[in-house]
Amino acid sequence: MKHIKAFMIKAVSTFILLFVILGLLFNYSIGDIFILTLILGVVSYLLGDLMLLPRTSNLTATVSDFAIALLITWFYLANNTISATNVFLASLLTAIGVTLFEIFFHRYMRKQVLHEKEDFGRLGNLRYNAEVSEELTPDRKKIKED
Repeated sequence: MKHIKAFMIKAVSTFILLFVILGLLFNYSIGDIFILTLILGVVSYLLGDLMLLPRTSNLTATVSDFAIALLITWFYLANNTISATNVFLASLLTAIGVTLFEIFFHRYMRKQVLHEKEDFGRLGNLRYNAEVSEELTPDRKKIKED
């Protein structure tokens, strides 16, 4: 149930964001916005939020969501719509808007869905420790006695 709620939050927010950027600024249709919202939502939720976010940091997942949003939006708008607008600019603005939303959505995902505490010094699953001795230099008196 938590994943359905999180996906719905993501879908509604993405639809509003795409409507403002693509619908109002670039005059794309509601149908194109809705289909793009579904594609972006499913791909970025599965790849970015469920697979990448638990294994990496918020920054890495956010950068990957930027790339996913830019590429999917650019590919969809270039191939499925007939418009005289600048497709790359529309895709870039959409990707920037999605990225700004994803910064906060990832925090929500970590706390409410994945149940992780926010750890800023986390390096993934690797836990390297160094051995440290009590003495940094040998005691010459003890060496001569032996």
